Amino acid sequence: MTKLKIDLRNGILEVEGEETFVREVYQDYKKEEITHAGFKPIDELEPEREPMQTSPKQHHTRNRIAKTGNKRKESYQIVKDLILSTKDGKQSLKDFYSTKSPSNAMERSTVFVYYLQKIADIKNIGVNHIYTCYKDVNEKVPGALRQSLLDTSSRKGWIDTKSMENITISTHGENLVEYEIPSKNEKGKVE
Repeated sequence: MTKLKIDLRNGILEVEGEETFVREVYQDYKKEEITHAGFKPIDELEPEREPMQTSPKQHHTRNRIAKTGNKRKESYQIVKDLILSTKDGKQSLKDFYSTKSPSNAMERSTVFVYYLQKIADIKNIGVNHIYTCYKDVNEKVPGALRQSLLDTSSRKGWIDTKSMENITISTHGENLVEYEIPSKNEKGKVE
């Protein structure tokens, strides 16, 4: 029986099966994903041992991936042709954002996706668009913006991140922005 288990959160790749299969999967994964995710193969961290006769279940433990101290560094760019100011009678992002009181990064990102999709009528919203919104309203950008967006999608369901090049607002997200996030009245008090 051949098994493959990948746990990037804990930095583990487990493969079970014939040795050639295990080595092939490991080598492919090591080349593509592991270097991009900031992981080092355990065989680079520990001295190589003499190959032993092992069963497939015992062998898979030698093909784990260890997390190193390096964190994946994220960098984003401002979308220069993204117009967030008042245009063609549309409300600016700053004006729209000032009417809301999002209390955390998930709510902020949801407000931004809502604005970009529903008010600014932007297609193919990507991470750089959200980054640009944070900068435009002078809010602190989450340290792991991409992960924050993925968490907003998976934990709350307010946005859809099936494609990070086409992030969209969900019905739950629309309801959050339109009805649940408190609005500020003219005096700045939360209603």
